Amino acid sequence: MAETLVSFIVPVFNVREYVTECLASIADQTLTQGVECLLVDDCGTDDSMVLVEDFLSLYGGDILFRIIRHEHNRGLSAARNTGIENASGKYVLFVDSDDTITPDALRHFMEVAGKHPEAEMIVAGAKTNWKGYEKAFTMEKPFPDYANNPAWIARTILMRGGKHGIPVTAWNRFVRRDFLLHHRLFFREGVLHEDELWNFMLAQKLSRIAFCKHDTYFYRIRPKSIMTGFGSRDEQAIACLPVWREMLDHFTPALEKEQTHSLWLSVNDASPDCRDPYVRKEVRGLLWKLVKKGCWPTSFLIFLYMLPFVFYIKFIRKLLPKMSGISVAGYSCCMS
Repeated sequence: MAETLVSFIVPVFNVREYVTECLASIADQTLTQGVECLLVDDCGTDDSMVLVEDFLSLYGGDILFRIIRHEHNRGLSAARNTGIENASGKYVLFVDSDDTITPDALRHFMEVAGKHPEAEMIVAGAKTNWKGYEKAFTMEKPFPDYANNPAWIARTILMRGGKHGIPVTAWNRFVRRDFLLHHRLFFREGVLHEDELWNFMLAQKLSRIAFCKHDTYFYRIRPKSIMTGFGSRDEQAIACLPVWREMLDHFTPALEKEQTHSLWLSVNDASPDCRDPYVRKEVRGLLWKLVKKGCWPTSFLIFLYMLPFVFYIKFIRKLLPKMSGISVAGYSCCMS
């Protein structure tokens, strides 16, 4: 029996309009030998899984599709964890079931893996239908082909995108399964924005990374998705609070400045209005803990941000990336 090289992990939950297109993009890969696709049924309320079964009944290719069923809805994190636990591939590749991948995606990843077999993770570019963010996920950045300096890698991840950082996603990450299992890098169940926490923990463990300069993924922002389903910014902040607290609990001395920057940007991205008394109290308390870390100038900007009663100040928000002092420029991407 041929060795399984790659396991696609695809959680399925209420995506009837998109799941067939997602599966077709996986089935149409130009590289299909040693590939499996784990479809994790997370007990949705529509007929997504009927469409999945209809698609698989007509598929006659080489990719081994497997359905793994949850007994009840457990959420995206649990579905991805189920996939990791049941995968048999050397690498896993996370694909959300409302997104698609390009026909040559797997071939591009395997070419990079062949050149850099020691890489624990390979990151590729993506396109999106999100207006104004068309270039946000591409690899048109000054990234090397390969890096093995943990300090450079951690800072690049904790910059959270922009011109020099890696976007905060789990999808389109080509990761060695033994690396995930060794470091117990599973997704935190029962929270939203699990990708943020996963990337935060990943920054502490990753020591070898490679970059695929091709766009291999299409990220779809859709109505009623997790990203767009909040009624207000305060609701989004409430959903993020458990993730923010856990990130704060896992600060490490060597990366405290970068972790402060990353957590502050996460709060900033959520942009809470803080009109709700509970949100105001909890977010101000969390930010005050960051100020007390004393990581200047980020802490100074956070302190200014907290002064008003309703403290969302746009000009301070814009200042942070320029003034925080976080940069990868002073760090070689390679140890040698």
